Amino acid sequence: MVKTKTRLDQAYAGIEDVLGQIIDEWYERVAGHYLTQQELESQSTSPHREAELKFFHDDAGHRIKFNKDELDFTYGLRSYCDEQHCIIEISVNNKVANFNYPDFQSSLLSHYRAMGAQPVPSPYQLKSHSYEAIFKLEPSMEEAFQVERHETKADIMRLSFRVTDSFTQELCSHPIAGKQLIEDYCVSPFRSVYAAVYRRHSR
Repeated sequence: MVKTKTRLDQAYAGIEDVLGQIIDEWYERVAGHYLTQQELESQSTSPHREAELKFFHDDAGHRIKFNKDELDFTYGLRSYCDEQHCIIEISVNNKVANFNYPDFQSSLLSHYRAMGAQPVPSPYQLKSHSYEAIFKLEPSMEEAFQVERHETKADIMRLSFRVTDSFTQELCSHPIAGKQLIEDYCVSPFRSVYAAVYRRHSR
């Protein structure tokens, strides 16, 4: 007997597909500025060079790795479900020794306080709701940002969002609009704030 997927399982699968697409499209947008693995494999010279841009999809989630000049970090996207909700997590590894974590957290949460109350632009079924009503910083705005510190390798910064259960089906039923919401609210601000703080503290 084939076991029918629960509604939560279906939502998780839909969100996973969206996260994978975000990484794929991000890679395609920036690939022209980096030496990729595909280019290395097609070249007969410089056999010892390493790719400056890579992407991965596996059990650990979806990741894009930058390694060019002073840039050396990896962004990650993954989702998981507890008993009732789906969680979206965005992360970045940080190798900057004097990186200012309080500065990053303060800038990040200031952005979400301002943007969270804004109504989402689409899909039509969700336009009366705000970003923060759909994506809850998990478990709270102050605790959603975590730093996993390591002495011998890069620290990992993570930010988690709980997708409000009543909106999950609408996000999955409108994958293009749903992907745009996740990218605009969950991914892009994290990436932009990290880039700004990285530039300030990596000099």
